[in-house]
Amino acid sequence: MKNQITIILLLISFVSYAQDFRKERLPDDNVVILPPNPSEIVSCSSFYPLVSKDYIVSAWVKEEAVNVPTYSNNVYLQIEFTTNNGSQQISLDQFYVSGKIIDGWQRIIGKFTAPTVDESQMKIELVNDNTSKNAYFDDVRIFPYNGTQKSFVYDENNQRLMAELDENNYATFYEYDLEGGLVRVKKETEKGVYTIQETRTGTTKKENNDD
Repeated sequence: MKNQITIILLLISFVSYAQDFRKERLPDDNVVILPPNPSEIVSCSSFYPLVSKDYIVSAWVKEEAVNVPTYSNNVYLQIEFTTNNGSQQISLDQFYVSGKIIDGWQRIIGKFTAPTVDESQMKIELVNDNTSKNAYFDDVRIFPYNGTQKSFVYDENNQRLMAELDENNYATFYEYDLEGGLVRVKKETEKGVYTIQETRTGTTKKENNDD
């Protein structure tokens, strides 16, 4: 198709995918887990960036490190465009963490431009150059620079809305009681996670007076 990158390769290095949605970005579910220096390729044919257009890429990263102000540049996201046969590189962009670590996770965000060459392929690589520790990637997203994007996460068992990701890839978390009533809403911001709504309900017990 004219004016569109014709072949896309999603290059992801990972150990495994977990099964359920994360709970406030815990590294246990729906998270790509990278051991030191892994390599595996997964093809993707559902996303075709238009040539010469700008895009925003973002993701969340967690390293196995504690009490650090920021994660290292050994963990990053890389986008490479090459000719269709992969023999010639057209462009290469690398994106690193920035901002504060929020509940153990730090955001990657940046802008890239699709090349003017129609017949090219795109590789998205999640990189862990650490020699002895795992890294975790979550919520990798790409959308047009002049656009906006929201993502919604539902519980696969009861279909309840569990989280909503805004255009900055910050999450709003929804918590429910055993009866399915919404009891708490938490908002992820650049300063941390805050409770913005909390609801408590109860049933008044009526005493029986025997006269």
